[in-house]
Amino acid sequence: MARTFGTQPTPLSEIRTVIADERKLLRQGLISLLSKELGILVVGDTGDGLEAVEIAKSKKPDVVVINTNLPGVDGVSAAMKMRKLVPCPELVFLSNQHNEAIMRRAFAVGGQAYLLQNCDFKELVFAIRKVAVGDYYLTGPAGRDMVMEYLNPTNIDDRVDSVLSRRELELARLLSDGYSTKEAADRLSISTKTAEKHRASIMRKLDAKNVTDIVKYCIRNKIVKA
Repeated sequence: MARTFGTQPTPLSEIRTVIADERKLLRQGLISLLSKELGILVVGDTGDGLEAVEIAKSKKPDVVVINTNLPGVDGVSAAMKMRKLVPCPELVFLSNQHNEAIMRRAFAVGGQAYLLQNCDFKELVFAIRKVAVGDYYLTGPAGRDMVMEYLNPTNIDDRVDSVLSRRELELARLLSDGYSTKEAADRLSISTKTAEKHRASIMRKLDAKNVTDIVKYCIRNKIVKA
């Protein structure tokens, strides 16, 4: 029995799309198939996370289809940078695993759709059209309610794996409270070297330039009080 995906949403204009996946053959196949879809135009493709950000910056696509496992800068980290662009593209994530932590992180950085990379082409097209009009799509039997659970977990600790690890979150809280890296390391009973590694990871994941950016993130996500 063939799968159906409901009524196809109709965008107001052509959907400018970028494909970011390290598998060149897959990208070429998608470009060929999408070229036959009415109202979808592929304006760029790449297998590199940082290059995907640059393409999104120059081509200003409506939608970026991006694999979570890009080499170098992973797909979610690259997507976080894209969400700071003006205008910012909508994001369709492809992943090789149905993993809650990866899903939550993908939606936390602004993703609109999450599909397994073994999905069929019709489902991908449906997701592209859905996100182009501002809707959400999650592969499988889940719908918008499940997506909203990822976006609005019941408590702050449930958000730990959305962007930062639990230890990184603990360190971010202490840095936001004014502790130095060494003082935070002492409170967490870890070495200063380990704390510095965690801090570097936090800066990279949040695309933060300084501690002030970490503080802003923690306040915005209600990890600490303003």
